[in-house]
Amino acid sequence: GWMEPWEKTMPTMTETVEELVEHWRLKGLFDDDRVENVQKELKTNMLSDGSMVGHTPRWTCVIDDNGFTCSCPDHQYRGSKCKHLGALAKTIKDSWDKEFPKEDDNEDG
Repeated sequence: GWMEPWEKTMPTMTETVEELVEHWRLKGLFDDDRVENVQKELKTNMLSDGSMVGHTPRWTCVIDDNGFTCSCPDHQYRGSKCKHLGALAKTIKDSWDKEFPKEDDNEDG
């Protein structure tokens, strides 16, 4: 099918999640466990349009087809891939990995 040129450059939500997870995976190699700490207190829910919202006691972050945003100052002032977004992305990816396991390790196969 024919696509608008701009459709090619918009990252999908999957790509956004992968990018955030990878960003924090690399930080994690240097004993950065901030994401794990945030994950413990993160509440996530999915909106009807497929956007994923993460709530910590203080901040709210969103990952959707338009990219990512967070209400924390770190993201607001620096546009950083903050730990809240890292935690949300990792939570989403973990749930995807459970839903769609890469290896076919179902007993009834």
